[in-house]
Amino acid sequence: MNIVAIFAHPDDCSISCAGTLAKWAEQGHTLYAICCTSGNVGTLRTNLTMEQVGAMREKELRAANEIIGVKETIMLGYPDAGFIDGPELREKLVYQVRKLKADRVVTFDPWVTYEVHPDHVMVARMASEAAAFAAFPLLYPEQLKDDVEPHPCSEVWLTGLLGHPPNVYVDISSTLEKKIDSAMKFEATVTLLADLFAPDIDPANVSPEELTQLFKHAEFLMRFMAKKVGKKVKLKAAEPFYVQKTLPGHFDNFQQQMLEMLGEPPEQPKIL
Repeated sequence: MNIVAIFAHPDDCSISCAGTLAKWAEQGHTLYAICCTSGNVGTLRTNLTMEQVGAMREKELRAANEIIGVKETIMLGYPDAGFIDGPELREKLVYQVRKLKADRVVTFDPWVTYEVHPDHVMVARMASEAAAFAAFPLLYPEQLKDDVEPHPCSEVWLTGLLGHPPNVYVDISSTLEKKIDSAMKFEATVTLLADLFAPDIDPANVSPEELTQLFKHAEFLMRFMAKKVGKKVKLKAAEPFYVQKTLPGHFDNFQQQMLEMLGEPPEQPKIL
C-alpha cells in the first residue's frame, strides 16, 4: 500500500504513531509524510528566531523519518500556530492523495474533545476530507494532468488523542525502539515539554546536563505509555487508532453510528 501520514508539526508523527509506521515500512508498504507547518514557534527559548526553529525542526523531522522508513517527506510550509486556510489546505491535500495514490491516510483525530491547537484540528480535518473527496473527478479538475487522476483512498487512521474508543490496536513490540529513537530526534519538543518530565527545569534555558536528563524522562514516558496501551489488549507494546473506511464524500460508518445511537455495544477492537 501507499500510506500517507499527514500532520501539522514535525514531531506529531513520531510521538503518536511512529511504531506503527515503522512496522508498515518493514512489511514493505511505501510511506510518505506530509508536514503542513514548519513548526517555527515550537520553543520557549528566547535566543532563537522563527527561521532557526523552523530549520532545526525540519532537520529533526527528516532524521526521525529516516529511522521510521519514510520514503519521502513533504513540507507544505504553513506558519506554525497560525490560522491555516482550510479550503486551500484541503485542495493541496487532495492533490497529494491523488498524486501519491494514497491507500491509507494517517492523521490526528480532529473531533477529539478539548483540542485547543488550531493546527491540529484544521490539518486533521482537511486530511480526513482529502481522503474522502479525492475520488470525485469534478472536484479540482485542474489537478487532473501529468498522471494525476481521481483516487479513492480506502481508509483514514486517526491517532494520538482520540474522541472515540479505539477500534484497532497495532502491536509495536518489534518497532518500539524505532519509535523512541525517532521521537528522541526532537530536541525542541523535549525541551518544550519539560514541565511534563521535570518541572524544576526551565524549558527556556536548558543546560546540556538538563537536556540529557529530559531525554531520559521522555524516553521513559514513551516506553511506559506504549506498554500501558499494550497491556489493555495483552500485547507488550501497542498504539491505538480509530479507523474509518471511506466512501466518496463520507466515512463508511452509517451502520456503526446507528448501532451506537441505539445503545448497542461497539464491536471488539482489532489487534494487528
